[in-house]
Amino acid sequence: MGTHISARPASCRRSGTTRVRPLGLLGLVALALLAPLLALLGSTPAAALVPTSPAGPATGLVAGPASPSALLRAVAPLPGDDFPRLPSRCYESDAVTVRNQPCRITRFGTGRPLLVAWGDSHVHMYLPALQRLARAGRVNLTIVTLGSCPVAWPLPASRGFGRSSCENRNLDTLEFLRRQDKRLGDDLAVLVGGFWSGYRDAYRRQQQADRTGRDSGLSTYQQHMSALAVEGAPPMFRRLGRTGIAIDLIGQAATVPIDARPCPVGQEPYQCGLPRERALEREGDNKRWITTQLRSPLAGQPRLVDATPAYCSATRCRPRVRGANTYFDSIHLGAELTRTLTSYFRPVFDDLR
Repeated sequence: MGTHISARPASCRRSGTTRVRPLGLLGLVALALLAPLLALLGSTPAAALVPTSPAGPATGLVAGPASPSALLRAVAPLPGDDFPRLPSRCYESDAVTVRNQPCRITRFGTGRPLLVAWGDSHVHMYLPALQRLARAGRVNLTIVTLGSCPVAWPLPASRGFGRSSCENRNLDTLEFLRRQDKRLGDDLAVLVGGFWSGYRDAYRRQQQADRTGRDSGLSTYQQHMSALAVEGAPPMFRRLGRTGIAIDLIGQAATVPIDARPCPVGQEPYQCGLPRERALEREGDNKRWITTQLRSPLAGQPRLVDATPAYCSATRCRPRVRGANTYFDSIHLGAELTRTLTSYFRPVFDDLR
């Protein structure tokens, strides 16, 4: 737990057409997207997770079965909320719906290296640290993120689900990365994050429901996304490994379990300490799954970035760190905290200098 990043030899680079260099949106705006799933995974009720917009209540949080297109609308966190908002150019004209394309965060010209951050809101929440490092290193930073959308290969039609906008987005992003790889070579790196622990919890719940005949409480879309994460991520990462692109992963982050004891000094965000085994449930099992199913197929020696030492000891996770709240809500870290986590991500950027 003390080592937050595995070493990547600085001397590894691509040689000819064979890459030997080791491997290292749009959305939590789509926080509302993730909320219906996470409320059923062991977090606070969905209604408590949805920020309201200046125009009124959130639109786009759909409880129960809904079409993927309906779930693609979500409310952005308000200015001042402890969660990073994307640049205005990354939203549609209503300033609520995220554009269906990569979002450029920093721009230093075509001669500079590019880092692409890809995943759901569990990559978006680290944007403050990534943005600071990108500016300091003059790295072009692009984020491709969509709430409750795991980085995964589409499920086969035989699985019983229709193709979702999330799956189409993933295919488009894979092609985007291939184009950037041809253009930039070693000047391209990718950082992937996801709420893998949450998807895996939902998947286990549905499997148990299938065995017992009891209702899991998950909507069809929620079942789809959890199955997509568990069944579709490994084949996607095998394909990513074959590209030879430098890819690093972000490890599990602490969350607040739904049955956490009431905290008299503050519930949202949660202001009491938690045992590490509760804030990082199934931590060892999730790390093994990420390592064997996602990290192992990638080229080189990809990192698994673990930022938990910033707010957790070996036994306990703190609710505040140097005045910053650990949590934005029960399932995301706060931006004031993640802004301080640059040391955990710096080696990813160092490879691009």
